[in-house]
Amino acid sequence: MVVYCCSDLIFVTKIGSTAEALGVPSRPARDAAALANRLDRVNDGKLNEPVTAVLIDLDLGEAGLHLIRQTKEHDASIPVVAFGSHVATEQLHAAREHGADFVLSRSQFTANLPVILERFSGKTV
Repeated sequence: MVVYCCSDLIFVTKIGSTAEALGVPSRPARDAAALANRLDRVNDGKLNEPVTAVLIDLDLGEAGLHLIRQTKEHDASIPVVAFGSHVATEQLHAAREHGADFVLSRSQFTANLPVILERFSGKTV
């Protein structure tokens, strides 16, 4: 299951609807507690599959960087894709330093979203 952490409702909807259209299991995580619940597979009556990747919007600021660290501390093998404004070079660099496996500009992320979701879907082909 792909988990996505994003504060922008438009991106939350875009990621969720794209994942649904592709048949990729996904769930949002709005904060560190929700991400911990997804990583720990806390049963809340909703989709509760193993996390195969975490997508993090760097517009979350320091919280986004914390979510990267949180994911990697939980399980370093879970891929983290961080995305943010192409002009926020310090933020993009910080995401790499905090352990993000892939750091993309928002436009790269949007253009490649279906490929990203399918790559980390956890489905065997």
